[in-house]
Amino acid sequence: MTVSANHRRGGRLDHYALIVDVDETIERVLVPQLRRQVAARESVLMVVGDQTAAIVRDRLGRDADTLLWAPTDRFYQRLGFTYARFLRYLRDQHARQRTVHLVTEPDLVTVPETSVDRAAAYLGYEAMANSMFSGYGCPITCIWHNRQQAAPVIDGIRQVHPQEWTTKGAVDNPGYAAPSEYVNRRTQPPMPAPPPVTDLDLTVRHVGEVALGRSALARWAQSQHFVPTAIGQVVSAASEVITNGVHHGRPPVRVRAWNEDGTLIVHVDDRGCRPIPADAGYRPPASPADSTGLWVARQLADVLLTHTGDGRTAVRLFFPYGVTHRHLDVPHVT
Repeated sequence: MTVSANHRRGGRLDHYALIVDVDETIERVLVPQLRRQVAARESVLMVVGDQTAAIVRDRLGRDADTLLWAPTDRFYQRLGFTYARFLRYLRDQHARQRTVHLVTEPDLVTVPETSVDRAAAYLGYEAMANSMFSGYGCPITCIWHNRQQAAPVIDGIRQVHPQEWTTKGAVDNPGYAAPSEYVNRRTQPPMPAPPPVTDLDLTVRHVGEVALGRSALARWAQSQHFVPTAIGQVVSAASEVITNGVHHGRPPVRVRAWNEDGTLIVHVDDRGCRPIPADAGYRPPASPADSTGLWVARQLADVLLTHTGDGRTAVRLFFPYGVTHRHLDVPHVT
């Protein structure tokens, strides 16, 4: 790289994409930047996969020990939780008056048999990060591998990152879209119709019946061999959506649930036609009086999809096996 990045331009988040096209990209593009940051004694947190970590450690030698390293599973779990955990980490650094450059490598494995693209869904969080993370003074570099993502996802990556690292330094992405513009114009991943027969199919007519829905969901998730913590997450996320449907939609609220190749899916709809705002659930409540419904649901579910049409408003939640979070404290790094 021959251009040094300015990390404090008018309050905008310095949010870079590093798209790995060939095996040498990490060595040719990332390592020189890290070497300069080490020389300048800048703090860098590495949340990257084993292969990237091995290249960086091999090329930097002892200097790699001056970087902060965090295991990927401390951040990369369910998508909304990943977003919330990075937000909490940045808030903590800001409170301590620390500036840390985050180098991340999202772990977004998608099960081919599941009808949702996790990488495409995560781009909504990447877009909103440009707004939500901008006040903390910490630049973020996101590593994405061209060979692992479909072409539309790579196009989307450039739309949600203002800049991209190249061998010539940081360059502006001409296709970059502001957060509100991106989330409003992006096409939601497809939401096929629920199966004609589901494991659970119940109706909630008023708020007094939400507890019955919670109990039914808990029994169902247990029957699907979810551990108690994961059962609680399914129940909490779904009940927030059900309650929203009762209060803000048009009851009755119908709740269906089924297992799709190792992913538990909960589909909640009502007879209202009130569109859900595109950025709903990406912003934490500003005060105790604000609704927490979709913010909580987005954190606890892996993917949350919404759709308004055909006389109904629907929310669909995805909970894969083995992708759970533990707690929402600031992660320990070494």
